[in-house]
Amino acid sequence: MNIDPAFLSPVFALLGALLGAGASLMAAIYTHRGQYRLQRVAEEITKREGVYVDFVMYASNLLLRAYTRDDIELSGEEQHLIGLINRMRFFASSDVIGAAEAALRAILEISLKPRVELRQLATEALTKSLDPDPLLAFSLVCAADLASLQRSMV
Repeated sequence: MNIDPAFLSPVFALLGALLGAGASLMAAIYTHRGQYRLQRVAEEITKREGVYVDFVMYASNLLLRAYTRDDIELSGEEQHLIGLINRMRFFASSDVIGAAEAALRAILEISLKPRVELRQLATEALTKSLDPDPLLAFSLVCAADLASLQRSMV
């Protein structure tokens, strides 16, 4: 069986073009999947940061009110804080949830104690004789959670 050499050149050119196009297509698909994954992780980080920051802001307000008031009243911030904890249950680790619940319990315990004058509270905070910040553990766990998400981007 004889194959005409003039016929081989265009066949190999076509095969080379198809192979090059296939490789280019595979590289584009791979790159797009990587970019899509990075975008999803970045959106997840943004979502988590927003919920964590909201929790810290509402909890800080409640904490200050717990220290400086004797009366316990529902202002709506408590409901919002509990709602944020429940929202975290959808995506956060058990460490984050546990730290959030511990912070809420600490705020409730502080609100059951007699109030402290703002001047005394500031003095105790400056001399570091004040109880440890109930939000510190939560903040550290959240920072670790966000850092692990960022590491997963690499």
